Amino acid sequence: MHTPSGSRPAQQNTAHHASFKQVAPVLGAALLIGTCGGFALATVLTLTPILGLVTGPWWLAVAQAHGHLQLYGWAGLFVIGVALHFVPRLRGNPLALPRLVPWLLRALVAGLLLRALCQPLATLSNAIAWRVGLIASGVLEGAALLGIAILIALTLKNGPKLALRPAFRGVFPLIAGAFAALTLAGLVNLLNVFLADAGMVVSADDALNVTLGLFGFLVPMTLAMSAQALPMYAGLDAFPRKALWPLASIYFVGFVLFCLGTPGLLPSTSLASSIGSLGMLLVGMAILMFISVFLSLMQKRGRLPKRVAALAPQPHALARSYRAKVAQERSAFGPFVALIASAYLWALLAGLFLVVDGITLLVGGGPPFALDAIRHSLALGFIALLICGIAPRLITGFSGGHIVSPRLVTATLWLGNAAALLRIGAILAMSPLSSVSVVGVSLDALVFGLSGPTGLALAVCLTINLWPALRPPHPSGGGPQGDSRTEQRHTHLCWLHGASVQKTGLLRSIDLACLQRLMRYVYNRNA
Repeated sequence: MHTPSGSRPAQQNTAHHASFKQVAPVLGAALLIGTCGGFALATVLTLTPILGLVTGPWWLAVAQAHGHLQLYGWAGLFVIGVALHFVPRLRGNPLALPRLVPWLLRALVAGLLLRALCQPLATLSNAIAWRVGLIASGVLEGAALLGIAILIALTLKNGPKLALRPAFRGVFPLIAGAFAALTLAGLVNLLNVFLADAGMVVSADDALNVTLGLFGFLVPMTLAMSAQALPMYAGLDAFPRKALWPLASIYFVGFVLFCLGTPGLLPSTSLASSIGSLGMLLVGMAILMFISVFLSLMQKRGRLPKRVAALAPQPHALARSYRAKVAQERSAFGPFVALIASAYLWALLAGLFLVVDGITLLVGGGPPFALDAIRHSLALGFIALLICGIAPRLITGFSGGHIVSPRLVTATLWLGNAAALLRIGAILAMSPLSSVSVVGVSLDALVFGLSGPTGLALAVCLTINLWPALRPPHPSGGGPQGDSRTEQRHTHLCWLHGASVQKTGLLRSIDLACLQRLMRYVYNRNA
């Protein structure tokens, strides 16, 4: 039976909203945990030296809890939420067991809150309740992360043949490797909290958990989503798929070696150092190659992507329409492209640091750059800024909702880069800054102290701006607004499917609406 053209988009619109409602609470929880948890704890940590408060075991415990909440609560939950919506569409298969998502979210959030509460308190009191709560946090987190990985694995297992899903096939190794690392991270964290002494996790064990969460899960998933979603939402040429598998192989070989270099995992300290150094070098090289491709694609922004221009009988007219579309997006979403570009520059810096440290350690020298600076370059510079840049486009595209204001996107651009610069600068320039005092406070303590509140302001701006977009509007049966949102989603989805079409006679008048119809045609042929 033929479906009227007007009703089909409305049906797709309703299904799209229903599926996004399953993951919107995950994204909301990520924003709240980041604002009220991870970034709030960072503010406490950074202001302590300025205020002259006494540090001790409690401060170190808060530092570990802060890092854990940022990796697995704020950034981790955000990436998980996007993945639960993004990966099934990329695979061409509905999310497996979606009814479990709310339960897994409750378990993960409960585990993270217990970690934030019980770990610092366990350093101040010998009460058994804090130790039990800390262990319970590991159990809840481990079960939740394992459950999420199983949902993704079941979703990836079924669906069309890989030959029919070239976009999914390209990023498959990054997604599979990332969720394997996430599962292992949950198990390592459980062991860490079980062995914790008076609230303190052994430093080397905590470092392994950070490596698994940051280098094993967040960075690969961010690269995978960038390779597939960035061209779609930023209007760029497609990432070369043939390069994805070799780059992913280099990255994960380096990642495994990096993990094996963690102190205490191998019996020989010198062997562990050499293996870990080689891992750093390979991971850094892979990141540099990935980011170089992304930056080369972004230099062409504002020009019509080749895959669309090839379909147009009048490419110049279509290019003008495309530039108008880019200007329209800039007006609606602020400098989101500048945020994305700055995020990649921080990743480029982190990759360079990894390569230099890896080479220096392999030849027997000491690392020129602190590992903490590399971690913050990736976590605060790369991942946080990329979330701030792409989320206003990504989440509104998923939900059909809207952000509060493009001015808040501008605010996140300045606040995010300032927070990263202050935090990383405080690490790299600690010695020269410590010799200078301002109103009785050393300059390194002042720079370090300002980084926390600046990061918290970043999280607050992002949360306020994205909150309306997490609540999809009621599907409209028609009208300009409903049609516009339907066209917008078709535009997003046609690129998501990695579609390729041959020249047709579809383009009769070259304007913005025609460009949107072309993209919808691509989606309908390949969905």
